[in-house]
Amino acid sequence: MTTRCILVLIACFIMSVPARAGHTLSSAEQQVLKNWLVLHSEYRQATDEDCECAADIQQVRAGSGGIWKPVPDYHPYIATGDFNGDGVEDFAVVLIDRGKKEKNFVLIVFNGPFKSQKPLPAFTESGMDLQNHGLFYGPPRPKPYRLLLGPFESDSGALLLPHGHGYRWDDSERE
Repeated sequence: MTTRCILVLIACFIMSVPARAGHTLSSAEQQVLKNWLVLHSEYRQATDEDCECAADIQQVRAGSGGIWKPVPDYHPYIATGDFNGDGVEDFAVVLIDRGKKEKNFVLIVFNGPFKSQKPLPAFTESGMDLQNHGLFYGPPRPKPYRLLLGPFESDSGALLLPHGHGYRWDDSERE
């Protein structure tokens, strides 16, 4: 096999490997979020404590029932993966609007690659009540994977579908 053939095979393999899916941000994603939050100081990143779902977080991290494998890095308000199917990792985070007492959760999604110091979100929705809710992406759900936002231990939730350069809710699934 020639060197050129080997390089082509390696390139094909690399291009066929999906972007990782997880619940922690890479350093580049952290920097994008940090830069965006500097310009939008009315928000802060939501924490696991904001969820008020410590037992649910532990259950997701441990796995359950053989179907749901452990997700050791699970955080309910962070998801990474190729949400729009372009082969590049995207990320979603939930924020807290500091100016609101109720329905103060905000979902924001950034599409990769992150070439700009000031990338714009591909999707934002505010005025949400997301206590006891989490972001979910990837197996064991069927392909094509979609970002799901929903309550723990429930069959309901809302799917975020790619739409142009952004996203839209799948109204047939929205609670």
